[in-house]
Amino acid sequence: MKKSAVYIIQARLKELGHYTGAIDGERGPLTHAAVLKALQARAGDLPTAWQEWSDKRQAIAFLQLYCHDKGINAGTIDGWWGPQTDFAFDSLQTLLETGSPPDDWRDLEPLDVNPHHWPRQTQSALTAFYGPHGEKDGFTPPLIRVECPWELKIAWNQNQKTRRIACHEKVADSLGRILTRIHTHYGEAEIDRLRLNLYGGSYNPRKMRGGSNWSTHSWGIALDWDPEHNQLKWMHDQASLASSDYDDWWRFWEEEGWVSLGRSRNFDWMHVQAAKL
Repeated sequence: MKKSAVYIIQARLKELGHYTGAIDGERGPLTHAAVLKALQARAGDLPTAWQEWSDKRQAIAFLQLYCHDKGINAGTIDGWWGPQTDFAFDSLQTLLETGSPPDDWRDLEPLDVNPHHWPRQTQSALTAFYGPHGEKDGFTPPLIRVECPWELKIAWNQNQKTRRIACHEKVADSLGRILTRIHTHYGEAEIDRLRLNLYGGSYNPRKMRGGSNWSTHSWGIALDWDPEHNQLKWMHDQASLASSDYDDWWRFWEEEGWVSLGRSRNFDWMHVQAAKL
């Protein structure tokens, strides 16, 4: 059982007057005795055989009850830590820490607009629209350096800074408008707090990670942001850019037709591209 879950259990037991020990995340005899008192008071909400369960299972059942009391669906009160209980616990943590439940991220639909008629992400469509992709030590597509309104730190070496982003000439004007809107909306302090100044790169002639096709980076039509906190295989529950703090950030990109792989496919949240999926 997660230590963070035991902290929450102990704090709730103390609120209910069942527990007088330390809130230390250790599920010892005092915690178990308090769980028993709490479950006895809620026996009508439990299966008839709950008293035969192990100490750990009873503690999980108490946590499941707590989730339900807060309007969070933890599934059947059975004392087993399955996927539903795990999701409910994460939601409970967010609720207790922020005062609000987490966003219903599965209900979020990216804007489906394409004012600049960006092509689909197929090798043939990208080549037809943008021309040949770049190749290391070979051909380079027509690139323009767009000035960013705020200073960028190179994510893997934050002592290195830039304000210029190399991108394909066909996306340069769009990118410039997006960056201006972001800067106007968030301001320098908020950009720094949200780590929107951690830049993971744009033009990079290479194959897709985990694939055999050329990456959209090879045309200079994709950018990566804050890679450390938005890693390739991370989903919404880990990636920082999935937070509601970034809703306007994504809106500015999507209103220009750019696509977030995170919002569309729930992986690679660092990545945004001028190509449709």
